[in-house]
Order: sequence, then structure tokens, then C-alpha cells
Amino acid sequence: MLKNYMAMKAKQIEEEAAEKAKAVAEEADYSIMNCISLVNSIEELCSEEKAEAFDVFKDAQNRQIFMTAEPVARLIWLRNKMRKGRC
Repeated sequence: MLKNYMAMKAKQIEEEAAEKAKAVAEEADYSIMNCISLVNSIEELCSEEKAEAFDVFKDAQNRQIFMTAEPVARLIWLRNKMRKGRC
């Protein structure tokens, strides 16, 4: 009985570790650094808009939306989040 309990606990710990590793990896995919790098590559944004976009990326959900959206929708979404660009 104790062996079964120990095996069950070991499996539970292993699953929790795997979930945590997955979450950490996903967070890295949607990092502020990756978002800024992508923003810097968008030629349609002026320097002022690029700097303003940094505030949008303080929210993890915004980073994920930005990184996964298609390019045209990404630009529209970002400008809406920034309440229209100033350039």
C-alpha cells in the first residue's frame, strides 16, 4: 500500500514539474524581449509608437495575443491598444 502511495506521489510530482516547465517555456515564447524585437521589425510603426507599445506588453495576456496574431491583425490590434499612433 505504501509503495502504491509513493508511486502515485512520484507521478504527481513529475506531472506538476512537467506542467511548470511547459508554463515557463511558454512564458519565454511571449517574453517582453520577444515582443519588443517583433515591434522593432514592424516598419509601419514610427519610433514613438514603438516606445508606446512597451506599456502594452506589461500584461502577459497582451504579449500572447500580440505574438500569435497574424501580421496585419497584430498591427491593428496594437494600434488600438495604444489608442492610435501619434505619427
